Amino acid sequence: MNSSAINSLYRQEILEHYRHPQNFGKLKKSSFQAYVINELCGDEITLHLLMERGRVKNVKFSGSGCALSIASASLFTERLKGKTWKDLKKIQTAQVTKALGVTIGPGRKKCVLLPLQALKQILDKHGHS
Repeated sequence: MNSSAINSLYRQEILEHYRHPQNFGKLKKSSFQAYVINELCGDEITLHLLMERGRVKNVKFSGSGCALSIASASLFTERLKGKTWKDLKKIQTAQVTKALGVTIGPGRKKCVLLPLQALKQILDKHGHS
């Protein structure tokens, strides 16, 4: 498969996650939540985490935004389930952008990183080590 066919497949996956995001909504019971907004474009999400015994038992996100921010939050939340606090602290920017499978320009990077920004806010505020 050539690179344009692969990019097309990834674009289709992004659109699918935008139209039918995984883990979209609010948890009835959550341990932590964080709201973040991209001031440049107005994309916004709230990340909701339910932690039990030091692990992510459930996670959801709510909000609105462009296809990239919603798809990124959908993919991001899927990867959080079962993670420990230590695992969560290790998540890096490159892992989030790589998960989308397409090159992200500097102008759109903040959209893609909204869910990570929300997670970092939770980690910073609650200071788990």
